[in-house]
Amino acid sequence: MNKRHLLGLLAALPLALLSACGGGSDGNDASVRLVNASAGYASLDLYVDDTLEISGIDFGAASGYTNVTAGDVDKVFTAADSTTTLLTKSDNLAASSKYTIVAFGVEGALKSVNFADDEDAADSGETKVGIYNAAIGAGTLDIYLTGEDESLESSEPVHASVAESSSSGSGYVAVDAGTYRLRITAAGDTSDVRLDVSGVTLSSTEVLNLVTTTGSGGVLINAIGIVQDGAVTPYLNTYARARVVPAVANGGQVTAMLGSTELAAAAQSPSIGLYTLVPAGTLTLQTSVDGTSLADQSVTLAAGADVTVLVTGSSPATATASVIADDNRLPTVASRYKLRLVHAAPSLADKSLSMAVAYTTVSTGLAFGAASDFTVLTSGTGIQIDVSAPGTGNFYSNTDVTFAANGVYTVFIFDSDDGPTGVISNAR
Repeated sequence: MNKRHLLGLLAALPLALLSACGGGSDGNDASVRLVNASAGYASLDLYVDDTLEISGIDFGAASGYTNVTAGDVDKVFTAADSTTTLLTKSDNLAASSKYTIVAFGVEGALKSVNFADDEDAADSGETKVGIYNAAIGAGTLDIYLTGEDESLESSEPVHASVAESSSSGSGYVAVDAGTYRLRITAAGDTSDVRLDVSGVTLSSTEVLNLVTTTGSGGVLINAIGIVQDGAVTPYLNTYARARVVPAVANGGQVTAMLGSTELAAAAQSPSIGLYTLVPAGTLTLQTSVDGTSLADQSVTLAAGADVTVLVTGSSPATATASVIADDNRLPTVASRYKLRLVHAAPSLADKSLSMAVAYTTVSTGLAFGAASDFTVLTSGTGIQIDVSAPGTGNFYSNTDVTFAANGVYTVFIFDSDDGPTGVISNAR
């Protein structure tokens, strides 16, 4: 599907969220099913008005439909076989109507949305496709359905600029039935691919809602295909993201390959590289500094994860590469930010580091070549950061830092011409 062959669109048909009409159960009941679109919870139960109606629904799966009393109801979601409430939500369910209830969000911040299964079937030979962006923290997205080898640059998105937790502004789109390659990108940026899945089949007359969900690293995403009154299919990411942070003394230049993917070519120290998509799984990491090869490493990357390859040392002969997990998921509280410390200063290789924010210690005893855990803090302006080492006191201080809400920050400690210093990065 390219600019010359863009498939026809249905004009402004609203995605049916919390609608009250449609065919469903008999009498005064409504009919509901549950889809678990939250990778943070392996399995979910659903209570309706204190009655366990649906149990043990795994991530990416759906229950069958079950009848519940129509009207105003309280829905309570729990982890499977648990009595601890994860989310309580009140809804009005219309009699003789069918609903698909989708649970989504990261661990500790479960959300839900209802789809009323009342959209008219697509015309013969077509599928109606709607989008719900439940990938919290991934931002606004473009959705493409193309032939296997068609470039995104010559294609138009089926849905464009779909904001988080809102239905697509263009409603359902009619797409010719067939098999497609699904790609989802950051809005307006075809180079920032968040999901790439081949073999997505669209069947004649079906109504399909694609629900995007947050991946393990916070930036790459998954999708769940929900056919109205039909099958539910997970479209899971098979990629991870990796970047290189060269931090070798005397400006050492780092080259790195992860499997068959080049991450850096003679990248100057110190610097912070950009993330690159790499296939998930077990790969060989090959690195060199100024032409001197480091020992190869076997690296296993989980699908959807983000990692930093930190290469640091006092010389090419003593340099080492460390693979650091990057949790780029946003804080679950909108007014907060996340902060960690990375020790990448060869001149302090024999010392551990500590970091204080507004005179409160948030990290201590951090060894050379390592990263601290993230600390969740309240956003603001004019915040002071101090990094210290035993016997040196505060060697890096910044007294006027702005940490924005929903930021994910890393303080890298590098060597500079004037001694160890800090660089604050908000790269996601």
